[in-house]
Amino acid sequence: MISETDVMQIIVYAGNAKSLAMNAIKEAKTGEIAKAQNMLEESKSNLKIAHQHHTDILQQFATNPDEPTNMFLTHAQDHMMAAITATDFTKEFIDLHEELQQLRRLMK
Repeated sequence: MISETDVMQIIVYAGNAKSLAMNAIKEAKTGEIAKAQNMLEESKSNLKIAHQHHTDILQQFATNPDEPTNMFLTHAQDHMMAAITATDFTKEFIDLHEELQQLRRLMK
């Protein structure tokens, strides 16, 4: 049986991943590229944990097709997808801010 604790792990780690990704963008915007990159890596680590919990739950569904699903799991999956999107875009924003900084240095 899938417990709320199992599902909550997805929400917690995905939430951490999304928050870290968003904070990484803020750090990149202020010029702290190395710090932003470190935060992005930490975000990815949290996302990996969330994904593993999700995979474990999906395996439970695969071995027990009669396992009931619930809205709480759907909510957790939504959090995870938002975290994946935020993490993917964060890499692009960090790269963009790094290029902007390089251009600003060249223009001085």
